[in-house]
Amino acid sequence: MKITIRSNIGKRRSSNQDYADYYVNQSDQYLFILCDGVGGHQAGDVASRMTTDYIGAKFKETAAITTTDDMQQWFNDIVNEVNQHIYQQSTENTHLIGMGTTLVMAVVVKEHIIVSHVGDSRAYVYFEGQLKQITEDHSLINELIRTGEITEAEGQVHPGRNIVTQSIGGSNQVESEINVIPLTEVEVLMLCSDGLTNMVNQEELSTIFDNQRNEENFGEQLIEAANEAGGADNITVVLVSDWNPTSVEEGE
Repeated sequence: MKITIRSNIGKRRSSNQDYADYYVNQSDQYLFILCDGVGGHQAGDVASRMTTDYIGAKFKETAAITTTDDMQQWFNDIVNEVNQHIYQQSTENTHLIGMGTTLVMAVVVKEHIIVSHVGDSRAYVYFEGQLKQITEDHSLINELIRTGEITEAEGQVHPGRNIVTQSIGGSNQVESEINVIPLTEVEVLMLCSDGLTNMVNQEELSTIFDNQRNEENFGEQLIEAANEAGGADNITVVLVSDWNPTSVEEGE
């Protein structure tokens, strides 16, 4: 298995509020997590790191999760649990008031990849020359596009494109979404923050995957593309391929 994690502050931010990592449980299952802090100066970086570490620590304590149903239940439980934790921290500490974070995470269970997300950080899969977005953004822009009020092209430049409708810690209740993808239909899994997808559209991303996905510096290529397009936000990617669990090649 090849795992690459890359994060970059971008060209216009004073701090990096993204955070990503992966964790291995007691049965050598791998969990990949990416968070993008919400709240600007109000501790978005704390929320993203705290959420990732909290979920990762809980996952490392688990034994084998052998069915997709059990994994989905674990995801639902941990999302509610970490949401309560972040929300409580934000209400009890004045310097953390208003903090929150997006969340996208994925784990392999036998022949499937299970993806759970809250907010507008995304999961993509690349297979046989096609790049497919798996998650659907919990965002103001996505709601406007779904209702036909704006087009996707207008959404790319809309002033409210960074507003999420759900986040971890944003309120005392949250609803995550779960997607299940057959592992046989995945060559590369990508988790990413909107610092990538707001700068590089689907067509451009597909071209990069077609031409560069096998290169050693593929993660840097994605970061560079976002920065060349303006780098308006922090940019973070998690890339996973070569699904042999006995061999792990890491890049961070």
